Amino acid sequence: MSVNGIGSNYCYMGAVANHVQEKASETNAGRKVMGQPVNLSISDEGRNMLREMANKFESDSDYVNARELTIQDTNEVAWEHYTAMRGISSQTLKDGNYNVEDVMKSIMDTYEARYYEIVKEHENGDREVSYELTGKRSLTLEEDLAGLDEAFKMRLANLEGYITCQQTNKAFENPDSSWFFNRSDPQNEGKTQDRIQIFNTEYRDSAVSIMEQTREKFLAAFKSFGYKKGTAIGIFADVLNEHTSFVANTQKLFK
Repeated sequence: MSVNGIGSNYCYMGAVANHVQEKASETNAGRKVMGQPVNLSISDEGRNMLREMANKFESDSDYVNARELTIQDTNEVAWEHYTAMRGISSQTLKDGNYNVEDVMKSIMDTYEARYYEIVKEHENGDREVSYELTGKRSLTLEEDLAGLDEAFKMRLANLEGYITCQQTNKAFENPDSSWFFNRSDPQNEGKTQDRIQIFNTEYRDSAVSIMEQTREKFLAAFKSFGYKKGTAIGIFADVLNEHTSFVANTQKLFK
């Protein structure tokens, strides 16, 4: 199923949003009709409680002074690698003519490419960078690779989102979405059970696990004697073959 099918998912979510908005509008309309000025009397204890709550909120504020941001806070290193990996993937995953295995393969391929480039750039010492928020600085190899690992996690989050979209498309490929709103009705239990099962998180968890296993084996291979570029794709294929149930579920999802 192509990524273009995600449009149907968005249409469904738009319908849900409209439904919620209509309910909210009805509630607000009721408030306009029923709402009249009311005199409230707050006790001294009530005032003290409100004062304590306000003080607590102020002390727990999320406000951060931008001038005090550090490289760890902003993680611009990870963002640099993430955007690079995503950019490379966009060149190979085109026109929606791919499936989840192609996405996983692309993520692993781009991770290897960035890893190789980082190691090469650090052969003569630290890497000089200049970021918008944190300015110029030198990155050690360890900091650079740590940023790449964070970028890899971000790409895995993208993978989970992509799978969720495909699962949603599959569940709602029938234009009639009333089954979702009426899924608690005992009369519809038989009709909705199969569609609800599509949203099972086990498949997404398996995809992430496969990628993490592939990454660990790649790192071991990279540090071994005789490493060759392109190793990650071969490792991914081997790990994937060990997960026969995942392969079977992929065929069901994208058939």
